[in-house]
Amino acid sequence: MLVVNPPLHDVMPLFRALHNFHVCLSPHKYHAEGSDADYLSHLQTLADRGAITYAIDAGWGLVAYLLALPEDIQTDGLRWGGRRMKIDHLYIAPTHRGQRLGHRLVDAMETEMRAQGITNWVVTQDATNQGAKPFYHAVGAVDQYLVLRKTL
Repeated sequence: MLVVNPPLHDVMPLFRALHNFHVCLSPHKYHAEGSDADYLSHLQTLADRGAITYAIDAGWGLVAYLLALPEDIQTDGLRWGGRRMKIDHLYIAPTHRGQRLGHRLVDAMETEMRAQGITNWVVTQDATNQGAKPFYHAVGAVDQYLVLRKTL
């Protein structure tokens, strides 16, 4: 069952799993020493900034979630402005992958976006996350930017 903005303490175990995945991918950037209070505080900060969480409840608990933040882009002398959504988190429990839950979450977000007149969304991913790019292409996203980084 799809749930919009479930209680943050219900999202927290999935967020912890997502964060631990990021720790494995990028240990130079992330650590796994945060407490439950730290995870909840981070989620609350995002919620306070207007984040919307879409989740899949399997009847016994959440098994997937997508957290998206609205972003307002200001019109200036060189660019058009507008509102877009930024997918900040997307996580599917390993036991529930391959069931198109990610597609359901993106569809739910896009339905809400259409209702609000928002016409695009963006997402960034860690380059080492090999599964993310094919998924986002499968839901219709196209490559827009390439970000390169050098650590000294």
